[in-house]
Amino acid sequence: MNYLKFKRVWGMPLLLAVLTLFGLLAALLGIGYWNLIAWVTISVPLLVIVQKIWLKRKA
Repeated sequence: MNYLKFKRVWGMPLLLAVLTLFGLLAALLGIGYWNLIAWVTISVPLLVIVQKIWLKRKA
């Protein structure tokens, strides 16, 4: 499997996983602005899912 095919298939899931992991760690270890960062990074995968469902229903 070449790199472009790997990136095309696994690029977005890996990015969302890293964002979620970072958000969970920020929520556990940080206070103050870290909580805001945690909320934003954990919300991104949920927003992507909602967007994909919304676009699929419109098509």
